[in-house]
Amino acid sequence: MKAKLAGIQYIGDSGITQECKKAVINLIHAGEKIHEAKVLTFEEPYSKAQALLLTLEYDIQTVIKGGFASGYNGEGPKGYAFVLNLLRNYTDNINEYIISKSIFERICNSSLSVKDLEYINSIKPVRPARWHDSAYLYKERELNIFSEFPLTIPMALLDKRLIKLALEFETNPDNAIMSAYRKIEDIVRERTGLSNESSTKLFAKAFQGDNSVLYWENLESGESKGRDSLFNGVFMAYRNNRAHQEPKHNLSDEIREFMLINQLFILESKAVVRKS
Repeated sequence: MKAKLAGIQYIGDSGITQECKKAVINLIHAGEKIHEAKVLTFEEPYSKAQALLLTLEYDIQTVIKGGFASGYNGEGPKGYAFVLNLLRNYTDNINEYIISKSIFERICNSSLSVKDLEYINSIKPVRPARWHDSAYLYKERELNIFSEFPLTIPMALLDKRLIKLALEFETNPDNAIMSAYRKIEDIVRERTGLSNESSTKLFAKAFQGDNSVLYWENLESGESKGRDSLFNGVFMAYRNNRAHQEPKHNLSDEIREFMLINQLFILESKAVVRKS
């Protein structure tokens, strides 16, 4: 009788450490909550091969295929240390379990049975815990683990008027950023009637002082001044430089700048027209 397959998700590629690292990164980057991480180890004579069984929200279990290793120097152990140092930021429930070669092979072939999964969930973890040793081998890289996350704009945080530009950002970030600058100026000009002003002069007349056209309700004067200064500061520090120089194509800096402009859109949306 054919074994009943376990209905779980498999991600990563067996034997390819980078793809398995990326699988863990993408789960976390997508906002998945990791409640438990089981390290599934197949012990060979001179090294160990590792896969992961992650328990996510609603007790959903996901397998990261066998792309990790320990017991020697190489990409497998480095990747294993990387994911351990990453996972320990999201769950305190990390344990290692010894499995047979046949079960490990079924993991790699995306064919765990229901009985395999029941067995894995029933066995006791390795004691004393030794995964800490593997993580510690590359502890100096711990602070750099987040540098390998995808450089993307957090769409959920965007003002809706910037969505279209954000979708074009990947292919032409400089154009998206400059268009965003022009767009916020156009919006403020239209709301204030200051059709002949631009850049810092526009924002000074729009937001500065007790006679500004736009203001923020129920704010102390210092906070209002700080918000107004943010408009002028962003344009002086970033927009003017970008308008007169060739783009340097540093994606990290470009995303940060786009998100600064996004904050200007959000502040503008909260400002109201001052009544005469």
